[in-house]
Amino acid sequence: MRQGGFADIPADSSVSEIGYVRLSGNNPPGEQKPLELKIKQSDTAQSPDNAADEARKKLEALIRAFENEDQAYTSLNLSMWSNRYGNYDDLARIKEWSAAGGLGIEEW
Repeated sequence: MRQGGFADIPADSSVSEIGYVRLSGNNPPGEQKPLELKIKQSDTAQSPDNAADEARKKLEALIRAFENEDQAYTSLNLSMWSNRYGNYDDLARIKEWSAAGGLGIEEW
């Protein structure tokens, strides 16, 4: 939006709020919550304009990183800080690779 991607919204328009919308059939459906974005937990919340600009910069950096063919698509980042498996770890066979020591042993 801030780059002029919508015909009826001028480029560099101000962002009034960044929010999270839960898309589910639960009660209440479509629940909306405003987000306060901080770089560090102890920081004060960024203004919505600054948070939107920061999010765009980080998204662009992530896209550039994955344009590199040698960049792996990892399923479990910072695994030493994680105490449970994620939703997609079964597809990545995390448990099997962990049991094999990550060596890709063919019996597994």
